[in-house]
Amino acid sequence: MSESTTNSATASHTEPDAGHSNAGAFARLRAVLANPRFHVVLLVAGSLFLLTDAFHGNIWFDESYSVGIANHSFADIWYYSSGDVHPVLIYWALHVLNLVFGQNITVYRLFTVAGAIALATLGYTHVRRDSGWKVGVLFSFFALFTPYISLMSVEIRMYSWATFAVMLCFIYAMRIIDTQLSVIPPAIAQAAKGKKCWAGTPRSWWLTCFIASLACAYLHYFGAMSAFMINLVLLVALCVRAWQRRRGGPAPLPDGKRASAPLIVLIIGCVAQVALYVPWILTAVTSQMGVVGGTYWANIVLPTTYIELATYPFLTSPLSFAARGSYGTGMQVAVKVIGYAAIVVLAFLIAWSARWATWRAGLHRQQRRELLARAGAASAAPVKHLRARHFYAWLVSKPIAPVVAALAVYFGVFAISWTASMVMNSMILYYRYLFVAIGPLLFAAAAVLSHVHTKPLVAGVIAVTLCASVANQALLLRDDYDPANNVPIEKFRETVDSVSEQIGGQMPLVVSTDIGYMGVTACMCEDVPQTYMDWQKGNWDRAYMAYSPTLVSKKSWEIIFDNFHGTFICTGQAQNDSLPRDISDLSQKDGFTLLEYHTYYRPYERTWMTIAVMTKQ
Repeated sequence: MSESTTNSATASHTEPDAGHSNAGAFARLRAVLANPRFHVVLLVAGSLFLLTDAFHGNIWFDESYSVGIANHSFADIWYYSSGDVHPVLIYWALHVLNLVFGQNITVYRLFTVAGAIALATLGYTHVRRDSGWKVGVLFSFFALFTPYISLMSVEIRMYSWATFAVMLCFIYAMRIIDTQLSVIPPAIAQAAKGKKCWAGTPRSWWLTCFIASLACAYLHYFGAMSAFMINLVLLVALCVRAWQRRRGGPAPLPDGKRASAPLIVLIIGCVAQVALYVPWILTAVTSQMGVVGGTYWANIVLPTTYIELATYPFLTSPLSFAARGSYGTGMQVAVKVIGYAAIVVLAFLIAWSARWATWRAGLHRQQRRELLARAGAASAAPVKHLRARHFYAWLVSKPIAPVVAALAVYFGVFAISWTASMVMNSMILYYRYLFVAIGPLLFAAAAVLSHVHTKPLVAGVIAVTLCASVANQALLLRDDYDPANNVPIEKFRETVDSVSEQIGGQMPLVVSTDIGYMGVTACMCEDVPQTYMDWQKGNWDRAYMAYSPTLVSKKSWEIIFDNFHGTFICTGQAQNDSLPRDISDLSQKDGFTLLEYHTYYRPYERTWMTIAVMTKQ
């Protein structure tokens, strides 16, 4: 497909009518959108949009774990992470940054944003070439301006790079499939030209697919599920092609090898991936399964869980709170208007899809009738066979097959994780984790929308997405750059210094059952020793060694306070300004007295953090 469109106007002495004027305007707009320079401008603008939220110094618990563990050696990271619920690759990457820049939250966050920008850039470097400029531009737009991506792109976690790895793996799997067709798409043929091949596919494409697949698995367990689904789709496609060739279908491979040659390459690649992942699989089986199965925090709440899974890309927590009035009446009205507009656009899109599907079905019926009439068939068997052939031809056609494959990957991950949740009796299907597979879903949305010829409908989808993203980003900036975020950390430091003076200059005992607050203070106040009362079952004590030497874990209050007498500090957090339960429970124990406490709201986490000074006789 041409990268640019040139327009010429025929001179005329008459005034053009409205139809010609509109057609000319649309042609000029199309020329602008199709120009590669517009795509670059979109990437730059979207990157700047994401970066606006990347320069605050706040972290919450999940991010504190990444920051804490990055201070340790590669070997220690492997060991400590074996008690966590995520693989090790992102922590190793952060450790490399730590070796170069030291513990620098801004550098860590910029690295995370780079993963989201890399995902969007695939729309320009790969999707545009493989599927046309429309799909490429729309994919980049969705990758930059889907509200939940804005939120996740700045979290110092593995999610942005995991989504990139999944999409990269998917792209090259589709390229491998395309090279096995009897008629290779021109864009794919051009991209493969001059490259050394294995079984008719460029060697570098196989290797990129396999390496990206392994990276998916080492970044996140849902990345491993995504990689499994992508390899499964690739396996099925190659099996079908081999079967067709054996039945005299498409032409043999260009290099004259057997029809099973691509399958052999894939199997060897999968075996290599599994072999390289076995060390971590063994670690997960022996260490992490007990953590997830026994004390995992996520639970199924009907119907909330399924609503979240269906709406999370657009209905982020800031937008949800805004719709309830947490950010004032003005923002509440604006978010609700965006929500209603989204419902209207979605309804029109569903109606268009139904009409298009009906039209396609009628077209296929007409084609079948014509073929049957020419063949002179009268029995039901040929009709049934012809239906199957037409459905298969439609399924594997260039516009449809990549969309079907993308949806198979996304909903396959959903099905695997849902089944695992039922088997393990623990909810591991959490929308934050499902987000890892969002790249193929965004690709499917872009591909479908590229075929919608109702321009106001396409404009409506883009406008609603952009408005939701801007509103979401405005709320994120308001919360994340709020000076109130620093208050709980500053007051914690002041309290430690005050109690230290009272007890003769020694560091006071600091305790809590709330690792969420303690993880943050362990990273932000590394010189203050802290003791976590680890009430959870499993290997969480190993995971929380990531905060060592600042934080140590003990299994009970009795162990912590054995032979202790004097003043100490207890911290905790809650979803409102009430006294956290651990502080309340501890103050009611014999010999314990609550001297004072202060509660501070932290917008970055939308929680209230409490610092209490207590004594034990």
